[in-house]
Amino acid sequence: MEASIDIILRTLGLFLILILISPVLGRKSVSSMTYFDIVTAFVLGGMGALVALGVVESLRLGFIGIAIWFLAIGAIQFLISKSKWAHDHFYGKEVVVIKEGKVLEENLHSAGLTGEELLSQLRRKNVFQLADVEFAIMEANRDITVLPKRDSQPLTPKDMRIHVSSIKEPQTVMLDGNFMDEPLSTLGLNRNWLKTELNKIGLAKENVFLAQVDSMGELYIDVYNDSMQLPQPSVKALLLASLEKVEADFITYSMDSENPQWQKNYNKFAKEMKLIIKKLEPHLNT
Repeated sequence: MEASIDIILRTLGLFLILILISPVLGRKSVSSMTYFDIVTAFVLGGMGALVALGVVESLRLGFIGIAIWFLAIGAIQFLISKSKWAHDHFYGKEVVVIKEGKVLEENLHSAGLTGEELLSQLRRKNVFQLADVEFAIMEANRDITVLPKRDSQPLTPKDMRIHVSSIKEPQTVMLDGNFMDEPLSTLGLNRNWLKTELNKIGLAKENVFLAQVDSMGELYIDVYNDSMQLPQPSVKALLLASLEKVEADFITYSMDSENPQWQKNYNKFAKEMKLIIKKLEPHLNT
């Protein structure tokens, strides 16, 4: 019984230490860990297991060993952050495997990467033909970064010389049926506005799983009942339609007016409105 209590206390103590040192160790995902990261994590975990199970009888000596290992890791990470040589030594250098559309076989073999592995990595990047690749590099964690050829890259508004508005991150204003006041205040909104929007579509807040508001003020709602059909956001569409109606009204007024000066003014207003619509249309159609 005493041995069980000792193991429980050791394990809980090590667990609390792990919680405290986790932020210091960093937030790398498993997929981005290098060989050095994996080895250090395994050793640290093994040392902790030996102490928790009582294989290392002296708790003090066990904690000293873990502390020394932890400090050594911290020192190496500090050195890596300050020195390119240290970074390349512990994490390895990046290796160019495709350059100007040609596979560099020598670099491929020196990196320990086979042709099948290269093709597999390219497929994960949605690249199925080598002919579409301009440049590819194997990172320190063996992930492949790919730059497609110019004619294989997706067409962007910049390529078409179309100016679009910048997009800010959406704010989650409801979660699990609860209002979130801080994101609402960030947008300059409040609970009353959100309640009004929910009332417009006849939706109770208890039915809402998640609600977000984007930078244009569009409200997106996800409900618990997936079969429920909700009206699509229409703020931007309504604004564009209103502007087009104003333009059409100016044209109508110019045709109906018998005063030449007002005909000229209405035509001028219609042209100005058309110019405004042309500038705003890319933003309102996103």
